[in-house]
Amino acid sequence: MDPTVARNFAIALLIGALVGLEREKRKATEPDIGVGGLRTFILLAEAGAVSAWLSLQLQSPWVFAATVLGVVVLVTAGYLAQTRSVEADRGLTTEIAAVTVCLLGGACLLGSPGLAVALGIATSALLAYKQPLHRVVGRIATDDLYAGV
Repeated sequence: MDPTVARNFAIALLIGALVGLEREKRKATEPDIGVGGLRTFILLAEAGAVSAWLSLQLQSPWVFAATVLGVVVLVTAGYLAQTRSVEADRGLTTEIAAVTVCLLGGACLLGSPGLAVALGIATSALLAYKQPLHRVVGRIATDDLYAGV
């Protein structure tokens, strides 16, 4: 196996682990956060990476596209099942993060591992800093928002 390909697979798995670790830690304080934790996000990154690699080997972008579509369908089904069983008002943050991790795993094998790492870190930070971001939004007055726009 080409060392660059092995490195890119490892990067994809680490991106999944980084985002999955944040989601796993969030589960301790918010039990209804969504579709998965550490293992699920690693597998999502792996699915994206493997399907991107297969797309390159088979010279067909449809393998990667079908995988991403499959992840979207599974995540949507999980979201719908959870919203029907729990009366809580849920967001889509974890589900969107799941699709993002799959895409980032694919990006690692499609030639953009550096960008994927940067976006993986940004995704994890965005998820981790939920409360501070909400506090900032709460401090912005409507007039300030209009002035900024």
